[in-house]
Order: sequence, then structure tokens, then C-alpha cells
Amino acid sequence: MSREQVASAKYDPTPWWQQHRDHTLEPVMRALASHDLDILQKMYENFFRDECSTGLLPVQRVKNNYFGHVITDFYRRLYLVDALYRLDYWKAETSGCYTIGDLAGPATGNPFGVALGDTLVRVGSEYQHYCAQRIARLLHGHATIAEIGGGFGGMAYYLLRDRPGTTYIDFDVPESISLTSYYLLKNFPHLKIVLYGEAELTSDTIRQADIVLMPLVELAHLPNDIVDLSFSSHAMSDLAPEVMPEYLCDIARITRNHFLYVGTEISAARIVDFSEAMPSQFILLESRQSGWNRHIAPNAGHVECIYQISCSSSPIPPSEQASPGTKRSCWDKEVTNR
Repeated sequence: MSREQVASAKYDPTPWWQQHRDHTLEPVMRALASHDLDILQKMYENFFRDECSTGLLPVQRVKNNYFGHVITDFYRRLYLVDALYRLDYWKAETSGCYTIGDLAGPATGNPFGVALGDTLVRVGSEYQHYCAQRIARLLHGHATIAEIGGGFGGMAYYLLRDRPGTTYIDFDVPESISLTSYYLLKNFPHLKIVLYGEAELTSDTIRQADIVLMPLVELAHLPNDIVDLSFSSHAMSDLAPEVMPEYLCDIARITRNHFLYVGTEISAARIVDFSEAMPSQFILLESRQSGWNRHIAPNAGHVECIYQISCSSSPIPPSEQASPGTKRSCWDKEVTNR
């Protein structure tokens, strides 16, 4: 019996993800279970448009109106409004430090998006690029980061491309890890990639690897203080309140410096509340509104927060910590260790 089969319930899929499993992911899960490599290759070669990426890409939302026929003028304009809003937001959030060419990515998975000049701005690429650069600004020297819920590896692609020497570890549900493995192996064949079952998750394994891709259950086996920064984009917000403290314990145990969180403001507040009962506290250093989806979900209440992992017996008083949702301009300054 595999570790995943005997894992704690905290590593079970969230109800939101289980819905995707029940409704659209059954074909890819069946192919994975039967080791049907021919079917998997067919799906993965077209994953931007195939239901195997449901939950990671807006396949269900767009396939009936955009794929397989000439797009009507209404849906063409609708997509352009969304894409141009996100591009403008990306430029504002990065203070205009990058060009459209920096968003260029591989053709793996038959991506779709908006063609601007010679660059195909793939769906979601501006947010993935932003997150990668945000993480890079928090790192120093050779660094190791862990992501919980890395999707298909879009953020990881930009981080590894633009910051060579970074070690990237991803924990996710098996069907997502499988797709991430395909994507990163295709685009970084020169890097040493460790997959589940190939090696024990030890300090030596991580030190010798460039990329480590593991199911969520392996998070419990990651050595203490092994990563410089942990990152989660929206995955933590999907956790039930009773499960979140257990994930926070894992993050506090493995992380030396920072935890970068993007998700709901409600879950951000819970992180600080839950950590008060833990030996290691999550000290909120910066918090700002995250408006990537404000044009389609104005009341979503998304925030971006940076926490310092502190084992100090004298943590920063709550009155001196930032409040979730506080608007700050944090792109042009780096967070320093305290």
C-alpha cells in the first residue's frame, strides 16, 4: 500500500478539487492508474485545451465558446477585455520593469492566449511571471523554495528560467504532479528532476536536485528547515479551517525564512490566529490587496501576504504587525530577514 493510501486525512483533496475529480478528471486519473502512456501523451500534448488540466486552467469555461470553431465577436472581445486587464495589472504591479517578451513561454501543451507582436501571452502567464519575480526578490544566493499546489508548473517555469540555481520543490495532488512533471521535464531536460519513488526525500536528495516533484503526503517527510521560502497561491484558501493548522505546522517546520501567501483575506487572518498556538509564529510583514481577478470577482477579497517564520520567544507584538489587506507598495523594496 502506498504512502498516499495510508496518509492523514489532511492530505486528502479539498472538496473543491474532489468536485473536479468527480466531474471531469476521471479520464486522466484512469489513464494514470492504468499507466496508459499513449493516452496520457495525447492529453498532455494538448493540456491547455484538454480536460486533464481542469482546475489549473479555464478549460471548462472557454472550450465551448473558443475551441473548435471560429470565435464569435462577442467572445473574442470578452477574452480581450480579460487579457488586457491582466496585462495592465501585471505592468502596474511590476512597475513596468519587464517587456511583453518576458512573458514568452514554451509551446508545450498547445497553449492559447493573445498574440502581441511576436509573443503569445498564454492564459495566466502574466500572473505566473509576477509570482516568480516576487519570489525571486525574496531570495538570496542559492535558494530552495517549496510550493504547495503548483498547478501545471507555470510559475516554476519562469522562476527556473529567470533564476538559475534555484531549487524548486512542489507538493500537489497526484494528477497535478504528473502534469507538472511532463511540463518541466519537457522544458528543462538539462536539470536534475527527482520524481516520487525515485529517491528518499532527504537533505542530500534535495541538495543534489534542481527540481523535486512530490504528492502532498510527502510534505510530512521533508526535512526540517530545508527551504528558504514556502509559497502557496490560492491552495491554502481551499483548506478547511480544521486542516489549515496542520499545513501551517508543516510550513513552519520546513521553512527558514518566509512564507508568501496569495488567497482570501479570511484565510490570511486565520494564519496569524492559528500560529499563535504554535511554537513557530507567522509574523505578518507585508499585506496588500491582490486585484488580478477584481474585474470579474470584485468581492473576492484576495490578498498577498508575506510572513516571517519566527521561533523567537518574543515575537513582534500584534500592534506592530501589518493587518491583512493593508495596501502597500512592496514591489520596489525587498523584505529583509528579522
